[in-house]
Amino acid sequence: MSPQMAEFLKAKPRIDFSIALLTSNVVSGPPKNRFLVAFLAILNVFFTFCVYLHLKNSSWREINFNFLSSLLFFIILCGYAVRANVGRFKKTEMDHLVHNIKELFDEQEEDEELGQILKKYLMNSMKIFHFCNRWGIRMFLIAGAFASFYFRLNEEFGLTYDLPIISSENFVWKDTLHVLQGVMYCVSAFAMISLDLGIIFLGLQVIAELNILSDYMKLLNEKIKTDQKFLRKIIKRHCSVVKNLNLLSKIISETTSLQLLLTGVALLFGFTFLIKYTTGIGNYIIIICGGSLSLPICVLGEFIKLKTENLSETFYQTNWYELSLKDQKTFLIILGMAQREYGLKAAGMYDVNLYTFIQIFKIAFSYCAVLYSLSQ
Repeated sequence: MSPQMAEFLKAKPRIDFSIALLTSNVVSGPPKNRFLVAFLAILNVFFTFCVYLHLKNSSWREINFNFLSSLLFFIILCGYAVRANVGRFKKTEMDHLVHNIKELFDEQEEDEELGQILKKYLMNSMKIFHFCNRWGIRMFLIAGAFASFYFRLNEEFGLTYDLPIISSENFVWKDTLHVLQGVMYCVSAFAMISLDLGIIFLGLQVIAELNILSDYMKLLNEKIKTDQKFLRKIIKRHCSVVKNLNLLSKIISETTSLQLLLTGVALLFGFTFLIKYTTGIGNYIIIICGGSLSLPICVLGEFIKLKTENLSETFYQTNWYELSLKDQKTFLIILGMAQREYGLKAAGMYDVNLYTFIQIFKIAFSYCAVLYSLSQ
């Protein structure tokens, strides 16, 4: 067994859980994953109902920090439910992509140098995934706990949910309800980052395969001398990259549109809060967490965009003029394929990259700046 395959199998339980959560799979897979997916779904419904109850009982005439933060939390909970349900219809594409990735990890190269390239990029992708898994979950849980603690210390912010029958004014229940609010935030944060980790894993493997393809292209002149079918190997690798990239784009198409929308709404709320509560730490937490809703997928999209744009240049810089006439014709076919525009698309129309994220950030900031000017 190759080292990269051993590393993949080591992380497979975490990967399987994220994929199961993305597809709301409660009918197959390990019992532990099915239980956790169902449990998180039930909690999400319960949390959504409690926050809705709070919004219903709130005074709509007075829009304050508590009301806006409750509304934002309600929107995020609804967004989680939509993402999980949309993922159910993407199960076929997701299973296909995971199968392709497993085959990539299981692939064996007879050539030692090509084998080292496979090992290098696949192992690097798993290291990045482990880092995101470890620190992403910790950061989101800390942010959830800190937000709850911050709300407890500031009486004007209060609770962002109501429990049926039980009154939050009861002194005995007051601290308990704030603890439950912390649990609510942490569970929701864990569910959201787990969804993103599944997409991050898939995206990292697509980027790894793009890096492998790029290095294969750089070795063209050297390997074509000992392997006359090396160009076919490059074509096969390129077709695999395009296939997996298209699968990933289909998987994230609708949910990324929702994530970008939620990011815009969260940033609008965060900047709006800054107008009244300039020194409040909670406002900055909302802006950071709001930005994190779509930042990971936008970063992945940016890397994929840059890697695909560099493929044709990398391939053209080889000594193609030293190839035989037959190989030069094959070279032109591959070059034409590499020059096509590939990347992640939201709703099949909008590019998913850092430029899109920055544009959303600028729109939210500009809108709030206008509101601030009008309020003076």
